[in-house]
Amino acid sequence: MFWCSSSSCPFGVLVCRYLIPIGFWVLLVANMFLTLWCVGAIWYLRAISSNTGKYLAVGIYLALTIILMALSIRYRWCLGISILLSFFFACAWFFLQKPSGNQNWGAPFKIMPRAVFSPDESSVTIENLRDFHYRTETDYDIRYRTETYRFDDLETVDYSVTYWNHMTLCGHICVSFGFKDGRHLVLSPEARLEDGKFYEILPGLFRRFELMFVLGTEEDIFQLRTHHRKYEFEEVYLYPTNTPKNVAVFMLKDLLKRANGLAKKPEYYNGVTYNCLSSMAPSAEKLGINFCSTWRGTFNGLSDKRGFEIGWLKKDDPSEEFESYKKRHCINQYVEHLTDPPDYSKRIRPGK
Repeated sequence: MFWCSSSSCPFGVLVCRYLIPIGFWVLLVANMFLTLWCVGAIWYLRAISSNTGKYLAVGIYLALTIILMALSIRYRWCLGISILLSFFFACAWFFLQKPSGNQNWGAPFKIMPRAVFSPDESSVTIENLRDFHYRTETDYDIRYRTETYRFDDLETVDYSVTYWNHMTLCGHICVSFGFKDGRHLVLSPEARLEDGKFYEILPGLFRRFELMFVLGTEEDIFQLRTHHRKYEFEEVYLYPTNTPKNVAVFMLKDLLKRANGLAKKPEYYNGVTYNCLSSMAPSAEKLGINFCSTWRGTFNGLSDKRGFEIGWLKKDDPSEEFESYKKRHCINQYVEHLTDPPDYSKRIRPGK
């Protein structure tokens, strides 16, 4: 047997004097981080709407946790109770919360799009295609259209990254599908916002936003960002891609079917783990494309460089460096001095 007090047993002395105390302090620090996460989860619970209720719930939880951690210095088993308490809450938070799809949504997010496929899936009719006309970000005409697209007419897939305030690690990702008749269908995975709310990263980590695949025109989705968002500077980049037609058709069909699915079975939006890029990963992974998942989905602002490196982004000059390539594809420079240009899609593609 190993006796902790025995000088003839160095291993027992090592365990009792060093390893056990180190293990305790590691668990204590880990529990502090778990406690911090639980505080955020409690604060952003939809079930607690008032600030008074939030402060009360957080206060009770913190008081109980701090008392248990303080007692654990003398009674080590109290730390186990504290960890179990936080772990139980985290599990209940994760498994019991469900996205409802029924909130007081803001006008741009109130109506979900619907894709109706023809019996042979040779074409699709998009109902509730968003085509808002903006005067400012908050002053706009609400317009929805119904458009039919033939998959045989699909010609291009363009990849868009939008950055805020010169941030380069993270951005907003859209995909624009171009058709033979000049129309473009934009798919923009976004946090579905409640009326009067703005997107914030921290609440997004605690399931305060649901996911919506917005289907709209370039005049709506891109021009909103190049012209009308004034509270933060937005740079929009639009890249042509080398997507084969059969891949483009499969991708569009799959994304449209998933957009339909969100209306029936809502999902949460998470800016880190399930954002505008990583939410499209299930469709891309069916084609063996994996650069939009894992850590690349989190730091999606780097995805254009990755697409450039693997040859997915279309280059006119194979010797061109990424920096100059990226600069040419910033669409703000081509349209921001114009007011509501009628040929917006052509203007943002000056090389065509």
